[in-house]
Amino acid sequence: MSRPHLVVLGFAFAAGSLVWGAPLKIACIGDSITFGSGLSNPATESYPARLQRLLGTSCVVRNYGISGRTLLRKGDYPYWNEALFSQSREWSPDIVIIQLGTNDSKPYNWRHGTNFVADYEDFVSSYRILPNAPRIIVCTPCPVYGAGAYNIKPDTVAGEIAPAVRDLAARLGLGLIDLHVRLAGHADWFPDTVHPNSRGMAVMAGVVHETLTGGPPPLPPPRIELTRVPPNRMVAQWPAPSAGWVVQTTTLLRSSNTLWTVVEAIPTNDGIVVRQTNSISGPRRFYRLWQP
Repeated sequence: MSRPHLVVLGFAFAAGSLVWGAPLKIACIGDSITFGSGLSNPATESYPARLQRLLGTSCVVRNYGISGRTLLRKGDYPYWNEALFSQSREWSPDIVIIQLGTNDSKPYNWRHGTNFVADYEDFVSSYRILPNAPRIIVCTPCPVYGAGAYNIKPDTVAGEIAPAVRDLAARLGLGLIDLHVRLAGHADWFPDTVHPNSRGMAVMAGVVHETLTGGPPPLPPPRIELTRVPPNRMVAQWPAPSAGWVVQTTTLLRSSNTLWTVVEAIPTNDGIVVRQTNSISGPRRFYRLWQP
């Protein structure tokens, strides 16, 4: 799929794409990690918010995370009792991503741990019975570093809860995102040992995106720089690792059906940047990088 990069008189614009049909609805169910606790702005930095940007207008992602909630019905703050639990089902999502279990590791919650699997099965069923039969994906809890915090126990998360979620996914035929493995070895992403920082959230969003689409998020288009050389030349340059991109030009931008033509000048590549010198004349021109 082509990812154009527009440059108008040296200013860059990311080109949007049109999506036909109703967007997929994705419900992100979880605790404070899903909500984005500890971030400067959860509305933009949480993994659901980042996932929305990665997926674009083809999907609508809603964050149903609530801090401190448990999957266990007998936990101190069960997700079952929350209005968002009902609202998430009433929304009739096409995809449900469940990321619960961290708060269940607290000793006063895990004393009911023998009910965890049965409660999780019931929780999954509450979405499976929806008329639209959504796709359900479960996540193992994120790793907890050091001795943990907030009475959350790393050994319980790693040794009991994460394996139970993996087994549940296999038995019930659910999608699985093993965040406990994918975020391991990065204590620097968890400043309080429990909650991912902005970098950790970006990785989480990328992992979820990969699961949903079958591949990693697309790389951003390379930045193009334009320099006008009097009297009638324009030099375009962009990073050498993106040498496969080509320059296109047009004299008129439209919201759709813009006619772009490939600039035929032969570029040079010194291993650092690609440079292409183009002759210019006539009306003002617009340029973009395009990946065939």
